[in-house]
Amino acid sequence: MNLPEDLITFLRSKLELNYDHTSVEPGFVEMIDFEKLKLGKVWIEGNLRGKTYYEIPAINLSNSCKYYDPEYILCYLPNEEMYGTWDTDHWILYVFPNRSWTDIFKSPADFINQQWNPKKEIGIVFYPTTSYTIKHGWPF
Repeated sequence: MNLPEDLITFLRSKLELNYDHTSVEPGFVEMIDFEKLKLGKVWIEGNLRGKTYYEIPAINLSNSCKYYDPEYILCYLPNEEMYGTWDTDHWILYVFPNRSWTDIFKSPADFINQQWNPKKEIGIVFYPTTSYTIKHGWPF
């Protein structure tokens, strides 16, 4: 899956991110076990609402969460070689350009909370139009 070394080391050690769980919308987000990592996909809605979408390869890094669907609260995008967070309700993908897992580890609350409280200095909305082909229909 061509994952960054600092992420591999972190997940193999079975550590959790250290932050004030009350400071982020989803509360405590448990990290996935290294052995459970797999390539999946996230979707971004296209220009025809409910009729078109983009499919982006992604690796889910979050295992459980008390208040929200944990999938892709933190993720790695292998094609873009960057981390992100995917809003499963609104199909918005925020990415963290030029950020390493070490950066996320040092300040996890900022990254975890990006989809609920976006900050330009942390991440940006990912626009797939130049790298991915729009698909017609709906993925499920």
